[in-house]
Amino acid sequence: MKITVDLHAHSVFAGGTQALKLSSELMNENRKKALKHLEITNQTMPLKGIDIIGTGDCQFLPWTKILKNILLEEENGIFIIPDEINTKFVLQSEVIFTAPIGVRSKIVHLLLLFPSFNSVDRFREYLDSWDVKHEKMARPFIKCRGSSEVSTKLNSILDIDDLIEAIPAHIMTPQGIYGSDIRVNTLKEFFGDVTSRMTIFETGLSADPEFLSLIPELDNRVLISCSDAHSGALHRMGREFTIINLAKVTYPNMITALRNKKIELTAEFPPEEGRFFLTGHRPGRKSPGKHGLKEYCYFSPQHVPTNDICPICNKTLTIGVYQRCCEISKAQNADRRLGEFQVHNKFIRMVPLIDILSDIYKIKTKTAKRLISMYQKIVEIIGPESTLWQLPVSKLKDSLEGQIDENLINAIIQVKNGVFTFHPYGYDGTYGSLKIGQKGNYQDIKVVRSNTPIQTQL
Repeated sequence: MKITVDLHAHSVFAGGTQALKLSSELMNENRKKALKHLEITNQTMPLKGIDIIGTGDCQFLPWTKILKNILLEEENGIFIIPDEINTKFVLQSEVIFTAPIGVRSKIVHLLLLFPSFNSVDRFREYLDSWDVKHEKMARPFIKCRGSSEVSTKLNSILDIDDLIEAIPAHIMTPQGIYGSDIRVNTLKEFFGDVTSRMTIFETGLSADPEFLSLIPELDNRVLISCSDAHSGALHRMGREFTIINLAKVTYPNMITALRNKKIELTAEFPPEEGRFFLTGHRPGRKSPGKHGLKEYCYFSPQHVPTNDICPICNKTLTIGVYQRCCEISKAQNADRRLGEFQVHNKFIRMVPLIDILSDIYKIKTKTAKRLISMYQKIVEIIGPESTLWQLPVSKLKDSLEGQIDENLINAIIQVKNGVFTFHPYGYDGTYGSLKIGQKGNYQDIKVVRSNTPIQTQL
């Protein structure tokens, strides 16, 4: 059977989620908010068509205790909320490994999947033995003195149980393994000998299998797509997902399927919309340079200024995913070109339906009642959102015609046909701005807007 999974999420205790304070007097209130988070997730996932979602932060003790009290193990390593069987959960967390590369430390985010609470508890014991501060930090930092120690510690985690999986997260963003914050061009530079045990890699919101096909080191590895959601909102959870084939829904079956590339397809957020797609500096930037509110610049790889220096503030630009893919391709002696190399992983690009509704109805707040109501109406007609992106256009049109606004139908079909772009594209921590009905050319971008007249355009 086909199972849709989104294996990277966060709890309400994680940074980026308006993390809850942990003082004893607030723990009861925290518990209420944490339970609400589970409730929202349980309601959202069926609308998105996600069968299995990661718990996020499963080793963080306040959250572990809640999960142990609330979740029931339905099958081997697969959990549900009793009497609320809409959504299945797997125990998952994201941790941060740091190690010096040259004179600075590189930060790499890593997704961890666990088969049982026992394996989670044993992992927490390792954190204690390594003096990792995790009591008040849902996404702990595991500090290492070099790639050898990274390898030793990761091997220790993987040796807890054969079914624990370590997955480099959002691998092209600044704090991914290949990201721009301290550039490395091979996995082994950071992970050392444990590299051989790393099979599965997460594409992230600013990359997809086509861009990652530029990197030879990934040719024989498994690519999955996850949303890395920091809330249960419709426009966050399930914005990327992976469909796998399972004979029976168990954690061991899921891990085995992923390791053996039993993947039907991945659904990818358009890389051009991702926050780190192109190289540039956003407006009003305080560091490393000082930009005014209307000063910005962004570039496709062929137009990036010499030495990656910003023409406005003369500081180093935030290097984009597209540029990094090209750099790594050259460093690995391939120098591949986008669109000229075979993509081994089947995937689709999608714009979250709630984003399409927001664009058509000109409502910026993605949680607005009108948007949610229309979203639910569409789902009632065609099934969950994941189905929408897999339906043939003709069948989708027949199902929606006469049921919803014609302009909305046309917008959905244009997105399915790839007739959309972003202006500007995503860069330096800002999402791209969706433009439906247009096509763009992200391979020939060179934009500088500055208060200095001679720097208005390259």
